[in-house]
Amino acid sequence: MKTLFKTTVLMLAIASLVSCKNETKNDNKNSDFVTETAKTAGLIFNDDKVGKQFQHYIHLKTALVNSDFNEAQSGAKMLMENTDDADLKGMLSKISETTDIEAQRTIFSDVTEKMTDVVAASLSSGEVYKQFCPMAFNNKGGYWLSKEEEIRNPYFGNKMLKCGKVTETLK
Repeated sequence: MKTLFKTTVLMLAIASLVSCKNETKNDNKNSDFVTETAKTAGLIFNDDKVGKQFQHYIHLKTALVNSDFNEAQSGAKMLMENTDDADLKGMLSKISETTDIEAQRTIFSDVTEKMTDVVAASLSSGEVYKQFCPMAFNNKGGYWLSKEEEIRNPYFGNKMLKCGKVTETLK
């Protein structure tokens, strides 16, 4: 009887730990996205459309940080719906049509180049950090934009989450 009780308590404890661990893992992923997206509200752009574009850009970036190709497709589609730039739409269309996270990351680098100019031209209050990972794309390096100074690398995700540095602050 004592052994059965100890076994039952042990099994409940293990089940509880496994359950909490899974909930924490999922909550962190979602909260990173929600937190990063919500923080774009502190920025003021001369053009409201650019503010929406930047919010969708951050959605896309955060999806890549989380290595979530489905969410990257979603972010790309939303950004595509909020831009009139034909080149940018073409890039975003490619991201939205592929499930290959590495292909999405490669195209995201080009999206960042376009968005950097758009954001810099329209930002009137707040700070956006231009960040760089020297190891991305076989050591050629890759840039991205972030509302946070803390590095969250979209090119490697969890493999090298904090690889990178701030190279410029857009104000």
